[in-house]
Amino acid sequence: MSWNHEVDILMAQVKLKHSPAFKKLYEHTSSKLYGLLIKMLGDKELAADVLQDAYTKIWQNAAQHNSSMGEAWPWLCQVTRNTALDKLRQIKRYPLSLEDVDWVEEIQESNHLWQSSYDMRRCLGKLKQEPRQAIIFSYIYGLTHKELAEQFKQPLGTLKSWIRRGMKELETCLDA
Repeated sequence: MSWNHEVDILMAQVKLKHSPAFKKLYEHTSSKLYGLLIKMLGDKELAADVLQDAYTKIWQNAAQHNSSMGEAWPWLCQVTRNTALDKLRQIKRYPLSLEDVDWVEEIQESNHLWQSSYDMRRCLGKLKQEPRQAIIFSYIYGLTHKELAEQFKQPLGTLKSWIRRGMKELETCLDA
């Protein structure tokens, strides 16, 4: 049985509030999610706290996962990512500056967010630097358009145009 299939089965049991399945799901997935959080937050203690918050949300909201819409693993990653972004907003801190982004590594490390990481890396590589960084910070790190405009020191309209055009270029590239 594949790892993803086992996670799907455990998640189906967690939806039924089966505590032993939740414990096994935690044991099976927590190290990977913790790694994601360390990458996002850059702080092991904060990552551990956010991981616990994420699993609380997973337990409380398991019924919201719709298995007909996809596997459980991306859903778990999304809940964890959103929990981390909520925490970052709460403490008004972001993990990286624009200069620190290695976009190839970010996409490899976050490939649960991008269905085909090879194609996404290839297509992102075709974008100009500013739209590429804006898209990565927006979709991986959850910065708002306003926060991005401040980071890039650009007008909000310019930032929105970069993202809109960049996303259209990505869509065209990925559809090719």
